[in-house]
Amino acid sequence: MIVKHTYESGLSDINNEKRVKNKALLTILENIAGLHADSVKNGLYDIIDTGFTWVLLEWKMIVLDRPKYGEKLEVHTWARNSTKFYCYRDFEIYANGVKKVIASSKWMVVDIKALRPMRITDELIAKYNAEPDKNVLGIEEFEKMKERPSYDGEIDFAVRKADIDINGHVHNINYLDMAYEILNEEKEPDQVFIFYKKEIKYGDGVKVAMTAEDGSRFIKIYGESGVNALIEFKF
Repeated sequence: MIVKHTYESGLSDINNEKRVKNKALLTILENIAGLHADSVKNGLYDIIDTGFTWVLLEWKMIVLDRPKYGEKLEVHTWARNSTKFYCYRDFEIYANGVKKVIASSKWMVVDIKALRPMRITDELIAKYNAEPDKNVLGIEEFEKMKERPSYDGEIDFAVRKADIDINGHVHNINYLDMAYEILNEEKEPDQVFIFYKKEIKYGDGVKVAMTAEDGSRFIKIYGESGVNALIEFKF
């Protein structure tokens, strides 16, 4: 089943060229994923009853033609396929009938009491009426993102209260803010790949390291307890 919703960008969503920023695009994708979960009683208000929640593991987003301020954006999402412990969800964003953005994401189910991954059952996936043949990136399963052998530089980042979400840790989309602090380019990347490894809480001290390689920027966000996220940008 393909779920559709219409959004319109606001002033806070755009850059100085009046184009929608990556953070706003990812927020739109996250929101429609939440709407889909809500529609099958697996959403935010259902966590206590179901005993589990969906946790995002990876984003892969490609901007084909960055949407403009004021354009009505028709957003599509669907569950694509699943394994025992992972589920994939794909997205498309259209403006005036033209495809502007494609993206895919990887999720797992976590038991809210035990705080550990749960097996994804056939009954759960059946609720979402998956579209296994509709694959926007042509990637059946994501390859594991790896650390680079070395990085050219790094900065310290102080986690702000504004970065924290309802779960008490840095919201997944706010990792972009950390990564952008070390970028030298004014232009936003048109391809964004994020692999989340470990949560960050308010008060945690983290470092953001970056290296350039083959036209990409590879970024590592890490702290005393290890790597929190790996990010790749392509321009």
